[in-house]
Amino acid sequence: MNQQSIELQTVEDAYAKTDNHLSVLQRMNFAERLAKLGYWELDIKAKRFYWSAEMYQIFGVEANKTNNKKNLFREQVLPDDLHIYKEKIADLLKYHKPVEGEIRIRHSSGHIVYCKFTAGIKGNRIAGTFQNISDWVSQRQAMKKAQEKAEEANRAKSYFLAQASHDLRQPLQALQMFTDALESSNPSPEQMPLIQKIDASVGNFKLLLDNLLDLSKLDFDKVTYEPQNFNLSLLLQRMCMEYKAVAAKRDVRVQCRIPLIWIYSDYLLLERILRNLLSNAVKYARNKVILACEENRNHIIIRVIDNGIGIKSSEHCQVFDEFYQSRDVPGNRIMGAGLGLSIVKKLTAVLKGTVTLRSVPGKYTIFSVYLPHKI
Repeated sequence: MNQQSIELQTVEDAYAKTDNHLSVLQRMNFAERLAKLGYWELDIKAKRFYWSAEMYQIFGVEANKTNNKKNLFREQVLPDDLHIYKEKIADLLKYHKPVEGEIRIRHSSGHIVYCKFTAGIKGNRIAGTFQNISDWVSQRQAMKKAQEKAEEANRAKSYFLAQASHDLRQPLQALQMFTDALESSNPSPEQMPLIQKIDASVGNFKLLLDNLLDLSKLDFDKVTYEPQNFNLSLLLQRMCMEYKAVAAKRDVRVQCRIPLIWIYSDYLLLERILRNLLSNAVKYARNKVILACEENRNHIIIRVIDNGIGIKSSEHCQVFDEFYQSRDVPGNRIMGAGLGLSIVKKLTAVLKGTVTLRSVPGKYTIFSVYLPHKI
């Protein structure tokens, strides 16, 4: 190869390297524009600033019309945020560890730009990035407003439920008194089934109101936990006797297996849990409900068992959701509002316990409430 060919090849190689270098710069500039990410660098010794093209875009200035980039920071970073940037750079110089933060700058056109900045140090050079995150901040603020609006709507719903529950109690109590009076007035055989249906409806309505009130209290964190030592056996026996009378009207027997057990817990909250579980059991049982209790080293376990329609395994988690109702409920069963089991789960959590479900469709359902001996 002659000298002329060698020189020509050298020139071609130089052009290729230049083209490749320009291509890399173009790709970097394109990536910066796409990410709205600018790069800056400061030579501490020479006191020289370098800004990439996107840095000028973020600040809204032309590269050939400003040389004093330090003044740009002072002029365009909002006064309330300037100290954030200065403190981060001071930490960087002191500890030599990368820093980051968020500040606002005023674009040359007047609007506010939200920026995330990073900075690191190596030798006499500080380098970092500025990223325009205004779109992300706007989305974050919109999500926050939407969340606040949803929370306000939820508070309004809970307040309405609480007020409605209180306002409806008085006429409901009067209706219960009238029903009791009818039952004690020697009704005819034709009238008695109607009175029993009215009584059952009043009972369901009362349970619904109680659940609505419990739900509103739980939503507002107004449920107070007041533990005390008490004879659990007496509470269970009382509940058993009460629901024996209710179940008899449905031709359902309620059996009790209750040993002598004392517990340290909240009496009223535990009673609410039992009422929901027993009401469900009586409602869905074919002919038998069992209320049982036992204890082991760690827990006191209360079980409510019925031989009713059962619950499919695919629904075992859903039944504890608010307003969930199974699609498999027979037409002759009174549908509830889907609140009882949700309240059972939440109240059990207040008592520092857990509730589990075991069921075989068409055979039985067992709800087990696990409560600690003492907290």
